[in-house]
Amino acid sequence: MRNRPLKVLQIGFACEPERGSEPAVGWNVAFEAAKNGPIWVITDPSHRDKIESWLADHPEVRIHVAYHPMPSWAQWMWKIQFTVNLYYYLWNIGAAKLAKRMHAEHRFDVVHHVTYVRYWMPSAGAALGIPFVWGPLGGGESAPSGFLRGVGFKGWLEEHIRSAMRWVFELDPRLRSTAKAATVAIACSEDTAGRMRKLGVRDLRVMSSIGITPGGLGSVEQRPADGKVRFISVGRLLHWKGFHFGLEAFAKADLPNAEFVVVGRGPEMERLKALVAKLRIEDRVTFTGELPWREGLKQFQSADVLVHPSLHDSGGFVLLEAMEMRKPVICLDLGGPGVYVNSSTGYAIPAHAIEQVIADMARAMRELAGDEELRKRLGQAGHQRAVNEFTWERKGADMERIYQEIAL
Repeated sequence: MRNRPLKVLQIGFACEPERGSEPAVGWNVAFEAAKNGPIWVITDPSHRDKIESWLADHPEVRIHVAYHPMPSWAQWMWKIQFTVNLYYYLWNIGAAKLAKRMHAEHRFDVVHHVTYVRYWMPSAGAALGIPFVWGPLGGGESAPSGFLRGVGFKGWLEEHIRSAMRWVFELDPRLRSTAKAATVAIACSEDTAGRMRKLGVRDLRVMSSIGITPGGLGSVEQRPADGKVRFISVGRLLHWKGFHFGLEAFAKADLPNAEFVVVGRGPEMERLKALVAKLRIEDRVTFTGELPWREGLKQFQSADVLVHPSLHDSGGFVLLEAMEMRKPVICLDLGGPGVYVNSSTGYAIPAHAIEQVIADMARAMRELAGDEELRKRLGQAGHQRAVNEFTWERKGADMERIYQEIAL
């Protein structure tokens, strides 16, 4: 029986309080772990100001942060989407040296790779030769065959570059050494799990990488009582988010007194607007652009149904937020969304063919638009599932059990 808290080092390249996406994963995993004992984190200096400010206001939180800076010649890599991967790869090499120095001083019991949530990159955590948790990780999800219609040449090219990069990095000896060093490896989805098995991991488990803090969205306001049914899509307007499928399904559903709101910005904005014009639904579709968090939350609260037909999402914070706010979800049964949404909380549409997906989504829209009690029932079930199964607190408890299980 141990008479002291475990000493845990976390590798969190992206880690920042009060942020979304990967920085939220890095920070919340560290915050929950710090409830059981002091936690050390290695992260990128781009998060320093926000972290130091937050810790100064919360001195009771036992998170100790070390920053591994990259040389000035590497900073240009942030400006191009694909060279960010090279920056991250090189960052892990340097972070491994820092981790060894810190281990020599603190003698950690466990090292845990938290972010990036990316199975196809090696981790600094593999270098210490102590119990090593690798994940949860994603990135093994791919757009189903034939589903790139309508994404344009740029989208098609990006998908093929993504596939090629995974293939190349899967051959990297450093990645395979990371996989073999992992005492416990964790995948976000079965798609990623399959690819991690091929890398040679020993103990592989499947667990979501994201969570929510119940009540973190504030009080949910009553939606307008104007009789309209509002569908909403929220996020960066990227080709693989599949927003075009949601708009095509909305047009096919041909619902009276319904509207569709798209919140976000990105390179697909003009393509989506052109699609709306082609479908002749301009009078029922609104593009808000990117909104401040509170304004975006109001849009969310005034909606009835979240439409999120992503082609290869490992996570999907927006789904859990919708579920917490009692909004039923229409998504594709792929990756992370297929883990969170089931028949009791919404519609996870099987993705066999584009025409089938659009027809099934349109059917789901018609059913939800015509049945307020159904929307309430699915929304309430989604709320209970989110606050019971997908909270950061629960994830922290799950990770603590793994730490205790494998610690020397």
